[in-house]
Amino acid sequence: MTTRNQGQIISPQEPSREALRHWIWVIVFAISFAWVEGAIVVYLREIYFEGSFYFPVVLEWKNGKLVVDHLMHIEFGREIATILMLVAVGCASGKNALQKFCFFMIAFGIWDIFYYIWLWVMVGWPESLMTWDLLFFVPLPWVGPVITPVLIALTMAAAGSLIIYYKEKGYVIAWRWYDWVIELGCGSLMIVAFCWDWKNIIRLPGDIQYTGIPNPFAWWLYLPAYIFSVTYFAVRLSQIVLYSEGLKQVDQTQKRQRNF
Repeated sequence: MTTRNQGQIISPQEPSREALRHWIWVIVFAISFAWVEGAIVVYLREIYFEGSFYFPVVLEWKNGKLVVDHLMHIEFGREIATILMLVAVGCASGKNALQKFCFFMIAFGIWDIFYYIWLWVMVGWPESLMTWDLLFFVPLPWVGPVITPVLIALTMAAAGSLIIYYKEKGYVIAWRWYDWVIELGCGSLMIVAFCWDWKNIIRLPGDIQYTGIPNPFAWWLYLPAYIFSVTYFAVRLSQIVLYSEGLKQVDQTQKRQRNF
């Protein structure tokens, strides 16, 4: 990250009202969309699992192959379309590539958090943050305690908001290629943690008899990746703030010297 723009010091300024207005409307969209998502999931659970939110997931195997009906194909498409809608909101709200990505992170984070809030309002589920959930089914089942996606969602919403805030204050935030590799690498490890037990969840036919009941979550993989990604982001963001404030003090000192 850097706070110099073509050799000039950037003085902090107030965030624009336009950015604040976009931020508010992204939040409103995400909260509203979370209700829609929650309602759809309630309907799907009634259709497929008799209203149950518990494991094992009801799946049918025939001749060693998973029976996928036309409704499941539609569900796969719905999950992909959901992410594309959140991406579209970010692209429509941001004025440059970084801001578009940040608005996507905010939309995704708030949507995911309120998805669980609305489900609790609708049907009293989840009972706790440690309740297991089936997060996605594309391309493999993602499962984990509710607290795991919620932590990621909180981090995404906070990180996106902070970057936009400092960007609007005039700081030039430039993520280098290795910053992206580190953060996306940590995100990939967390996805692997969610999918780690996929064979058991779908009860893959074979020599091993699977129960479909989630095994202990892969905290050994999730927590290091999550903690490192949050720590790395916090350190990098603090660097830009401290460095910028130092440049501001130098600029003010130079101005006072010129006045004498």
